[in-house]
Parts: sequence; structure tokens; C-alpha cells
Amino acid sequence: MSTEESQFNVQGYNIVTILKRLEAATSRLEDITIFQEEANKKKFGVERIGGKAAESSFTPSGEASSTPAPASKAIPAKSSAPAPVAANPADESILKTLAEFVETSKNVDASTGEAAQLFKDTFEEVSNAIKKGDPSNKEALTNALKEKILKIFELKEAARSNYLNALGEASNVVIWVFTDEPVQYVADIKDTAVYWTNKVIKDNKPWVQQLLAVFEGLKTYVKGTYAKGGPFSEAYAAANPAPVAKATPTGGAAPPPPPPPPPASVFDSAPAASSAALFQEINQGSAITSGLKKVSPSEMTHKNPELRKQVPRPPKKPSSLAGSHTGGASTAATNQPPKTPKKELVDNKWQILHHSNTDSIITIDVEAQQSVFISNCDTVTIQLKGKANNVFLSNNKNVSLVIDSLISGIDVVKAAKFGIQVLGLVPTINIDKSDEGTIYLSKESVEHDIQIVTSSTTALNINVPKGDDDYSELAAPEQILSRIVDGKLVSEIVEHAG
Repeated sequence: MSTEESQFNVQGYNIVTILKRLEAATSRLEDITIFQEEANKKKFGVERIGGKAAESSFTPSGEASSTPAPASKAIPAKSSAPAPVAANPADESILKTLAEFVETSKNVDASTGEAAQLFKDTFEEVSNAIKKGDPSNKEALTNALKEKILKIFELKEAARSNYLNALGEASNVVIWVFTDEPVQYVADIKDTAVYWTNKVIKDNKPWVQQLLAVFEGLKTYVKGTYAKGGPFSEAYAAANPAPVAKATPTGGAAPPPPPPPPPASVFDSAPAASSAALFQEINQGSAITSGLKKVSPSEMTHKNPELRKQVPRPPKKPSSLAGSHTGGASTAATNQPPKTPKKELVDNKWQILHHSNTDSIITIDVEAQQSVFISNCDTVTIQLKGKANNVFLSNNKNVSLVIDSLISGIDVVKAAKFGIQVLGLVPTINIDKSDEGTIYLSKESVEHDIQIVTSSTTALNINVPKGDDDYSELAAPEQILSRIVDGKLVSEIVEHAG
């Protein structure tokens, strides 16, 4: 091979072949760029034509065309009352069941029949308010419901029958229209009412079935229509803002904004002298490798067997990625702000939420128609003065509760290291999925046969009054022995002697 030919060969490749391949690649890239630009021109050209057509509809007749075009006028939107909501078949079905329930209640006694009629009236008030669809009716609806519920409680206090106790508990269910979680609220009220219906189901099964059918129908209706908030709740108002009245133009639509600029050519970022520099480097011949780092034989694995025995080092993680997973996650977890403590009365329900390490006692004066909901509290003491309807504790730790009296009872779910002291009369206490609890009962509650129901609960101690200012501690059973007797499961408490 001649010296002249060797100048046109680099690393075994002929320079002519390299140039042809570069020219082919350059031509291909130019074709792609031209195709993209033509497509963009066509696309944005159509948009601009549409924009001009839209502008022409607003052009006076003398300038745009010989045909006079009507001037566009803004028609102000008429302010009108909210559109009424169509009747829901599920709502009509509930009212029909309530009518049958009232007739069955009249056969029990006059007081039960009157209370059932008031119970039905509360549902009709709610139904009419929902059909109007006017949020401004909230105050009027609240007053109407409060009046009827108070009458039911007056009948219950006068007779004190299990039928009226059940209706007293059930009457609070209509408050679902003001709550942010109506489905859960309906289920909670049903659970409190079931305690009293269980006492009359043997004597009057149809009455209980009709009342529970009302709850089931209401739960289905709420779940399908207002699952994310009652129609008069803050959550519903936030999710369904009132429409803002705007002027409606009669002319054509406004012209669209100008199109974005076409994408830059793929060759814009490359300097003009890049091709010349490339050919200059190629023409260096054998001198092109002069800038490479020289490797000594001691650093070559094929010449130094010791290097092959070493474990290769893992590649260095980029500094931008280092600690992005662990550090970021832990920082996000620790930087979460604590939730704001709440102590407020929403309609007839006290809410005590997110209190933690409170030194002073949280005191609430309660009334007979009110219920108390305590959740996500830690290391607090709460005192309820007066006679409330019921108390519900959920997801609490180190909470001490002092209660005067309750109409229904106490429900404790998922609590740890809790304490309850009853000063007056409480009919029942239900405890579920809780640990390390202590209950101090009053003499009045023991004499009225208080019922304590536990499930999935450990380390529960019940203190019963014994003499003057003294208590006898009794441990609630945790172990159950089950045997199969005559094909049936027979269970009994395991007692440990000694």
C-alpha cells in the first residue's frame, strides 16, 4: 500500500467509506427535519386559518363582507333559585317503609305511635329540604329537626320503655345531612339503636324488622347519592360549589391564541465548524491516538494475574441520587405537621379530636340529645358533666374519661391504656379491639345491671364499689374453652385456680 493511500486509512477504515456514511446520515437527518417542519406548518396553518375565521365574525360588516352581520351582545345571566332535585326512588321507598312502621308502632301503645310519627316527620323534613336543593334552608331544617327530636326524647323520658329508647337513639340518624361522613354516621346510630331493639325483638319482631329496614334503606340511599358528604355539610359544599353567573355572548367564539413556535432544527445546537473539526481530527492519521492515556503492563489484567483476583469496585452513585430515597422519605415523615386539636359541637354531636399531652382537664357540659365522639387523642383527661346520649371512643391512647350519666352507653374501639370512671348511671359499655383498660363503676350502675360487652380485648380490669370509697378489682376473662357437644359448639370461660 502506498504512502498516499495509507493517509486515507484510519484504524482499518477507508476515508472514502467514512465520508460516504457521514453524507448518508446527514441527508437522512435533513429529510427528517424537513418532514417535521412541514407537518408543523400544516398543523399550525390550520389553527391560524381557524383563528382568522373566528376574528371575521367580530369584524364590522363594512370591512369583512357585504353581508351585514349582527353585532354580538352579551346577555346577562338571570339570577334564579337553585334547581330542585328530582325525587329519588330510594327516598320514596324509605318513606313508604316508615308509614308501615308508624302503623305497627300504634299497635304497641299511644306513646310509641306518637314517637314513631315524629320519627317519620323528621325524614319528611329532610326529604323536602333535599328536593328544594337550597343550602340557605340549613338553619330552618336544623330548627325543625331539633324540635321533633326533643319531643321524642320527652316521650322517652316520660315512659322509659325499650321501644321509646330505641326510637330515641334512632331519631338522631337524620343528622346525617349535616355530617361529612354520612355513611359511617348512619351505621353508628344503627349500632346504638340495635342495643334496645334486641330487648324487644322477641316480643315484637315485625316492629324491629321495619325499623332496621329504615336504616338499611337509608344507608343504601346515602351511599349511592351522598357518600362524600351530606347535602348540608361542609364537605358537600366544597365538592359542589355554587355556579357563578356569567354573561353569555351571542357572537362567535373568540379567536384562539397564537400557535407555539415550531421546534428548533436538530442542527441548531451544533456549531458551524463542527464538521470541519471532525475531518481535521480524522486527517491526523496515526497521531490521532496521541491524546490517549498510556496504560502500563502492571495495570493490564491480561498481563498481571493479580488484578484478575480483585473484586471490581461498584460504580459510584451520582451525588444527585445519593440519599434521595431514604433521606427524603424520613424527612417527609418527620416534617408532617400535627393535626389541629378540635373541640366543637356540630349539630348534636360533640367532637374531641387530635388532643395530645394536655395538662388541663377537657370539660364539656352535655345534654340529653347530644352524643360525644372522641378520636385520635393521646394522654388527655376528659370530663363529661351532665347526661348525654352516648359516647364513642376510637383510636385513642392514654385517655381517661369521667362520665356523669348516659342514656345509651359507651363504645370503645381500638383504644390502648384507657380509663373510664362512671359517676352516675350508664346502661352498657361495649369494648372492641382494645388493650390495657380500667373501668370504675358507680353503685347506681351496678344496681341497674350494667352490661359490659368485650371482644378482641386484653388486660381489662373492672372495679366494682365495695363499701365506702373502696373498690374490688375484677379481671375480664380473655381465654375461652370450646368443645363440641352433640354436634354443637359449647364455649365456657377458662378459670385459673390459685
